[in-house]
Amino acid sequence: MSELRITFEECARRILQRELGRPVVLHDDGHIPGLYDLRVGDVNAPEIAIECVGAVDSVRTETWNVGPAKGPLSFNLYRDWHVVLRPHAPVKEIKKSLERVLQECERAEITEFTPVDWWLERHHPRIFAALHALQIHSIAGFREAGTGQVYLGMTGAGGAVDPYGSAVPEWIAEFLNADDRSDVLKKLERSGAARRHVFVGVSFAGVPWPVESYLGTRTEHAPAVPPDLPLCVDAVWIMYDRRGLNWDGSGWRLFDAIVPAA
Repeated sequence: MSELRITFEECARRILQRELGRPVVLHDDGHIPGLYDLRVGDVNAPEIAIECVGAVDSVRTETWNVGPAKGPLSFNLYRDWHVVLRPHAPVKEIKKSLERVLQECERAEITEFTPVDWWLERHHPRIFAALHALQIHSIAGFREAGTGQVYLGMTGAGGAVDPYGSAVPEWIAEFLNADDRSDVLKKLERSGAARRHVFVGVSFAGVPWPVESYLGTRTEHAPAVPPDLPLCVDAVWIMYDRRGLNWDGSGWRLFDAIVPAA
């Protein structure tokens, strides 16, 4: 298996094998529907059944993949521009209509960083209406003698950072009890394993800011409050980039989420 293209389940398998100090094997090979992902112990009497699931903002991810991830747009403009999109921005319509709107911005000398807000609506209502309809957050002409390149970005989350992870227990309880995770719970319930774990991979902007900011902060503090997990879940592993957080049924602890080599 290529080290450059390992699956999320393989990442989880390697990390858990290191953390548990036990062989962890792939249980779901894709041939039989409804199987849980990873296993510790015998196939007929598993000690631990593990299901892997991602915490992903699908709308934001889709917008990013069809917009900013494709690289800059080339338009007939005097300047180069930064254009920041909102998560639900209609990228296909932006590619068709944005050139005309930015040309009008250049004629109106709107070339500094400009949020699409009340000021723009008051002073340039037509431009505001066009940008607002495209769900554009802000624009900025950053190079006067440019080549008409338009670099797309996306709004991010922000706010105060809680180094104690106080938002994590409530979030993980809501996440696992949500209707979208019913299949995860059913697989674990049917596993017959003595213990059942969930491994959650958190993506950028895939969780509320208080949770993401904690997971992304260099802190030695683990949450103090236990999570109210579904009855069929005994332990939770949360992975965000190279940092991890584990609830083992008795307490929270931080762990290294760097994926070991094969």
